[in-house]
Amino acid sequence: MARVVITGAAGGTGQSLVAHFRAAGYEVVAVDVRPVPQAVAPAVQLDLCQAAGVNDVVAGADAVVHFGSPPAISHLAATEAFHQVGVAGFNVFQAARNAGVRRLVWASSIEVYGDLTAHPSLPVTESSPLAPPSLYGACKVMLENLAVDYYRWYGICSAGFRLTRIIYDNPQGRAKLRGLVAQTGAGADCLWSYVDARDVASACQAWLESEHPGAEVFNVAAPDVHHPVSTAQLLAGSAYRAAWVAAGDAHETPFCTHRIRARLGWRPRYHWRQLLAEEEAPSLSGHSSTSGPTGA
Repeated sequence: MARVVITGAAGGTGQSLVAHFRAAGYEVVAVDVRPVPQAVAPAVQLDLCQAAGVNDVVAGADAVVHFGSPPAISHLAATEAFHQVGVAGFNVFQAARNAGVRRLVWASSIEVYGDLTAHPSLPVTESSPLAPPSLYGACKVMLENLAVDYYRWYGICSAGFRLTRIIYDNPQGRAKLRGLVAQTGAGADCLWSYVDARDVASACQAWLESEHPGAEVFNVAAPDVHHPVSTAQLLAGSAYRAAWVAAGDAHETPFCTHRIRARLGWRPRYHWRQLLAEEEAPSLSGHSSTSGPTGA
């Protein structure tokens, strides 16, 4: 049985990661700075800024899934923000090197692209210009560059996922999705793109079980926008300057995921209409939802 360390295990995405890898037969070491929900337990409570503790928890692992950075840093002082995103990420990479781990996947961010309304062209691909608007995005770009060096120096094969808006597998996540669908302006900052946390988990598994070398970055998103209005109409009614012509489906996301589909054969299973239908079904029958616990 392969042993995988998953950081950020108490978060909304982390809970789906833990459940997915356990169901796939992995021995999971769940890690978070906060106490974890019962569904995630047992777990190690650890601040990833403490290098010695990160070394201890990664020792003996076959792979690492690093999602243990805050989703936003506006509430943090700049130095603390850099430590929680940049230093914590470095500690995970270095611990993997110390432990001889050769495959790692981690959460980068759509924020590395900067203000998408000012992008010169669509779709947004992994080769699009990077212009992080904050320290958060700058730290993610720094870690993407560090990953390239750690492959060159130590042979650690890593994938950084440039994640769009993640929909958690719980009632709160689907309520958030319903709010996004209800307004055409909602979600414009992410090009109306989204991805279910369970599909993020399957993408992580696809990388860890592949034999692809190097330090890759992948856009990760569902294939469609989270709205019944076409992508072209959404863009026309917004501040976006770039023109868009869909290659096929009129609702195709402008956040291109061709690379991960081609290289890893990854295909998302969960789409927004299906997720909202799943939310409605229990209430129509008079039963409460059976979805997992709330995540951050």
